[in-house]
Amino acid sequence: MIYYAKSADEHGDRLTNREHLQQVSALACRFGAEVGMPLCGEMAGLLHDFGKYSQAFQRVLDGTASNIDHAVCAAVLLCGCGAAKKRPYSMVACVTAAHHSYLQSYDTLVPSLRELLTGKGSGTSHAGKQAALFGPAAYQAAWNAFLQDLPDFRFQALEKFPEESLPETMLRTRMLFSCLVDADYTASAGRSPAAPDALQPDRLLDRLYVYMQALRQGSRADRGVNALRDVVFRQCGEAGDAAPGLFTLTAPTGVGKTLALLHFALRHCAANGKRRIILVLPFLTLTEQSQKVYEKLIPHILADHSQSRLSEEQQELAARWDAPFLITTSVRFFEGLFSCRPKDCRKLHNIAQSVILFDEAQSLPADLAAATMQAADTLCRAYGCTVVLSTATQPDFSALPGMETWHAREILPDAGRYYAAMRRTRMAWRLDRSTPLPELAKEMSEQASVCAIVNLRRHARQLFDALCAACPEEEQDALFFLTTDLCPAHRSDAIDAIRTRLREGKPCRVVATQCIEAGVDLDFASMYRALAPLESIIQAAGRCNRNGTMPGPGVVTVFIPEDTRNIYPGDSYQKAAETVKLMQAGGDLDIHDPMTITAYYRRLFSNTRPQAALAEAMKAEDYIGVEQAYRLIQQQGVQVLVPYSQKIELFQSVSQQARAAGWTAALLQEAAPILVSSYQENLVRQHCEQVPWYSRRADQPSESDFYILCTGHESCYRADTGLQWGDEPSAMELLMP
Repeated sequence: MIYYAKSADEHGDRLTNREHLQQVSALACRFGAEVGMPLCGEMAGLLHDFGKYSQAFQRVLDGTASNIDHAVCAAVLLCGCGAAKKRPYSMVACVTAAHHSYLQSYDTLVPSLRELLTGKGSGTSHAGKQAALFGPAAYQAAWNAFLQDLPDFRFQALEKFPEESLPETMLRTRMLFSCLVDADYTASAGRSPAAPDALQPDRLLDRLYVYMQALRQGSRADRGVNALRDVVFRQCGEAGDAAPGLFTLTAPTGVGKTLALLHFALRHCAANGKRRIILVLPFLTLTEQSQKVYEKLIPHILADHSQSRLSEEQQELAARWDAPFLITTSVRFFEGLFSCRPKDCRKLHNIAQSVILFDEAQSLPADLAAATMQAADTLCRAYGCTVVLSTATQPDFSALPGMETWHAREILPDAGRYYAAMRRTRMAWRLDRSTPLPELAKEMSEQASVCAIVNLRRHARQLFDALCAACPEEEQDALFFLTTDLCPAHRSDAIDAIRTRLREGKPCRVVATQCIEAGVDLDFASMYRALAPLESIIQAAGRCNRNGTMPGPGVVTVFIPEDTRNIYPGDSYQKAAETVKLMQAGGDLDIHDPMTITAYYRRLFSNTRPQAALAEAMKAEDYIGVEQAYRLIQQQGVQVLVPYSQKIELFQSVSQQARAAGWTAALLQEAAPILVSSYQENLVRQHCEQVPWYSRRADQPSESDFYILCTGHESCYRADTGLQWGDEPSAMELLMP
């Protein structure tokens, strides 16, 4: 009997299981070589579809059976023959069992594997499906068929691994999982992955130097600031010649870290033969800004995040992270390292031998920081990566419990002098009382170049309404609102308009949330910042007198908004903000002194404990528990398609397609510029239409978290403040008698 791996294609051709196993094995061996596990990859590829040597699975191909789990059978085989008693084979058992479901530890799987081998129990696998093979006779018959197809097969010795901690073992298992899943998906799609475009760092360095020369000639910044940027750029390049490992880049805002980081990365790739650069950013606004900068220098940048618009070919590359230069978010990068799902883990093996630039490293949640840094360290030690943690407010991760031996090489060891040289602001701490937002609006109305950053979107709306009331009608065009209530296209247009007014010296008054703090190159004469974690205050200060062109220092005023409700977005945020308040109460807190930043993190981290659920899941080698516990963003909200006036044709086109056939991944990528997140689902349902996912079967719609603003409710999306439900009184309404 011939056993097949796939149903017949449109030409009637059928791929045999032997052919498929050989294809996947060759690819998995090739991918495994990238992470030091070619033999494990080859073995996983040869065994992964052992369960297809069954009548049950062949009936699936004929359309006469369903809900059959063929993936678990290779793990049963390895358990039954005793091979999985050795660690490399137990890893192979884990990844083969999971390649259509999710990872579990081998010890967790063993009881159900033994039942399937002996024919006891219900015959149901861990994935909740009926196993393709059940009982000793079925496994013997499948083994005979397998050997008939692959008569030279032997259980050869696999790689030996060093002693590793449990988190390191789990990451190694995910890496092998990545090799198998990518090989299986690629072979099943009938594709032979071509070698990606080479990075060519030497050529890109030449382009970077030409660009920097033009940038210097056209710069309007203070001469001393430009000289400092040149020094930072040069030092980062020289540091790039060093051996691979874990680095920090600590420098104040405004010294050109974006291009200096690229200089380090390209020099490092040239010196050490690294094959790709991965830029990891915490916020979507940062990915937008960084991509605009880097696209001027680097062809074929692959942006993989929720708002990237990719062709079909690019989507395949993004699924595999197979590109010489990649921009992604910290959610996709780090949550992938802790995932148990095939789709999320598929790309992991392509992280090996990369330079990973993690910008704004201070954005990591404190209770996840230790686990994240351990993973970053493992990428460097075991998988040939170089990781750079770049920020103006470098966390002292060695102050975290259990991280006392953590160490990284600093690219700018004399960073203190840069902070002193870039002292362009003076602080005004207004922490002895709460400030009413209308009072703050009145102060802003009397200044020509000013920005206020608050912690909550409701505060931003109230302050903006009060600012509109405080300014005369002829100055309304100088007022701007920047929060995630604006869709990305709207937000980008607003930033461009703000930048133009500032450059031309026109009045410009901005109310914003944290979305403006990192990576947005704006320069105000005055800045107000609601009390926040120290890193946020420093980031805000970096948008004040940024280019050093004022005759004196810019003023940064830190205040506490007057509100009877909670004024912080979460407990950890509040804890960090109150740490700042305590430090300021003990003396003048100098945000320009690196020693202040170090003291802040030591105080903050000394009272931080690793997230309990994550620690317990790692201790138990619980892959599902780890994935559920490691969440950089706890609440995702729902997505609303909005009729932004400058993209109204896009809104109409996407709305029509979604309502006609449901959402698809491609349609969501097209819609990304006009999607807004909302956490008020009850109000979303009042004003919006929920659209299901696309389904080939009309009787099986799949509910989604994506909505379209209904006809007649267009006024909910405003030209000035974006998506507003009118669910709470504005500041002006609060002032009415």
